[in-house]
Amino acid sequence: MGYYMYLVRSPEGEDAAYEAASTSFDEAVKHRDGLDLPHGHPEYQAAQAEVIRAYDAMESVRTTLFYLTTWAMSECRALMDHFGMLVAAQPPDRPAPESYGTTSGEAVLAPAGDAAPVQVQQFRKSLDERLSWTPPQPQGIAAHKLGGDEGWTVTPGEIRAALAAYETGRATNPALLSEVIEDVNWWPDWIDYLKHAATHDGFRTYGPPIT
Repeated sequence: MGYYMYLVRSPEGEDAAYEAASTSFDEAVKHRDGLDLPHGHPEYQAAQAEVIRAYDAMESVRTTLFYLTTWAMSECRALMDHFGMLVAAQPPDRPAPESYGTTSGEAVLAPAGDAAPVQVQQFRKSLDERLSWTPPQPQGIAAHKLGGDEGWTVTPGEIRAALAAYETGRATNPALLSEVIEDVNWWPDWIDYLKHAATHDGFRTYGPPIT
């Protein structure tokens, strides 16, 4: 289990490129698995090397997703809090479907988009507004958006404020940053992802349910 972050808007052409790369990976796996050879055979080893190459190629084109284990996310939140990148903010209460003349069951089962009943569309819009809510002048990323399984939307404004706080924090303590990178090797990639997300309408976070 862990946390999956997805860009709100994928880079142009990335979805098609990933689909093509995924197809190539599937074909490489199918070819390898179809060989009636021992794993140590040179031809099997060559096929396995192609599977690895195809997998790496597939992953290299996918910039939309960033994944952290549950433990890594706890480290991430602690580091971001240390650098002043997180803020405490209270989101609006979750809207009740009954307030829009619908029910939870209807909201889940209704088709997507304009095909859904009007009351369901209104409820879903209200729910999306809550998930992306942020103060008028964000000072960082709302801490609650990096937890839970609701699909909170971290906005570009929040990200830019968090990155500005990070630039200030790392400038005042570069030695600490060196220690962080040594102990948490995914941290530079996370910062790059935040910068990437800020230019693609932010990102949504899906994690394990809070119990």
